[in-house]
Amino acid sequence: MQGIKKAYVILGLRRCSLFQNRTGHSNFNFLVKDHSTIDILNCRYCTAVLNASTSGDNRFQNPKIASLLEVTVKEGIKPDDLLSAIETSPELMTKSPLQWENYFKELKYHGFTTKDSLQMLIHYPQLLNIVEKGELNSSMEVWLNCQLGFENVLNLLVECPHFLSVRGRELSRRIPLLQSLAKSRGKNVTKLLQNCPSLLFQNWKDVEAKLAYVEDVMKIDTKKENITKCYMFNRSLDEIKTRHVFLQRAGIYITPGRIKKTRKEQAQQPWSNNPRLSQITDTSDVKFISEVANSLTVEELEVFREMYSEQLDEENVSGSDDDSSDDE
Repeated sequence: MQGIKKAYVILGLRRCSLFQNRTGHSNFNFLVKDHSTIDILNCRYCTAVLNASTSGDNRFQNPKIASLLEVTVKEGIKPDDLLSAIETSPELMTKSPLQWENYFKELKYHGFTTKDSLQMLIHYPQLLNIVEKGELNSSMEVWLNCQLGFENVLNLLVECPHFLSVRGRELSRRIPLLQSLAKSRGKNVTKLLQNCPSLLFQNWKDVEAKLAYVEDVMKIDTKKENITKCYMFNRSLDEIKTRHVFLQRAGIYITPGRIKKTRKEQAQQPWSNNPRLSQITDTSDVKFISEVANSLTVEELEVFREMYSEQLDEENVSGSDDDSSDDE
């Protein structure tokens, strides 16, 4: 066993020498002669080879994983992180070391860190294909042309790497709408998309209907609430209605009136204690009840949801009939 470990150390030293210095065998001979006194931890590549080989994890004996280790360790990725990535997305095992190497090279060129690049790959393995087909450059160009800010775009794509597969034509149509919704051209738009990625693909009439309900029915000032930090667009309109009406009928939510008073007088109005929009739309049922409607129970919310859904179904059917008659 000791002989095997020594062989791995020597193999690692040879690769480390060639990788770091590109100078040939003289430096390697020096490293071999003095390997017992060398601080191997100073050699990132050698250390990874040694640790992976002696960790007792049989997966490193898999030739495919071993070949990927050789590529990823050069990028500063720990062997355990490589294994974790493969466990999460097994399809990554089908890609060649060259594809991985080119992937990290391309993403580094566009400003992504190695850590972020690996995270993106785990969540969206198709990125390897995008890079291989040479589509990454054009996709990045389209996103940067949206004038959202370089760092903002990078942060968004790290969180939502599947956005790199969105066609330029679709993006050019949707981004102006999002800028209008967020009332901003930069960070507010990317923050909105990070919180609600589906906004890039949702039917825009549905998006407008949710906004109209919150502003016109609930009478919430979305400027003060800052909807870019809210997750309301992740919920359906029926879900927003259900929670609002549930609170309204329980006397917890009172529709604000339009009155001109001093700030002190406004704070004394009955609706001043209304829960914030984020408390209504961004919470789980358990948290919604405990933080917003603590006089009620989750079971009562579930019963109400079931009963109110019938009313919503009737309203939706009625609305569809009215739309049909208008078309005629």
